[in-house]
Amino acid sequence: MIDVTQIPCLIINKPETDINIKEAEFQLNMLLPHAYKTLLKQTNGCSVEGDVLLYGTEDIVERNKTWEVHHYASGYVAIGDDGGGRVLLMRQAEKEKKVWIVDAGVMDPQHAELGG
Repeated sequence: MIDVTQIPCLIINKPETDINIKEAEFQLNMLLPHAYKTLLKQTNGCSVEGDVLLYGTEDIVERNKTWEVHHYASGYVAIGDDGGGRVLLMRQAEKEKKVWIVDAGVMDPQHAELGG
């Protein structure tokens, strides 16, 4: 398990409940990756100095609709962004742990880079 409290300059939110996570999954019409749900149970979204934002349950539904992820990156879910036009994607798979970075203007997983 990731100890998010050890990341410098990290702004974290209160942990999310299983009920609200399930509600977000219902609104997205998908199951979120287990690793991402685990993070939400530690912090319902977080940011590092405004450079990287991981969405909480309040934002993930709206951001995925706005980015039209279902259309441009079918099979993926946007879990955050870098504040500079790049989106963080995860494949919609229970055991997925990889995070991909793609330009919001392209949003094609074939053009994504594996996050480091």
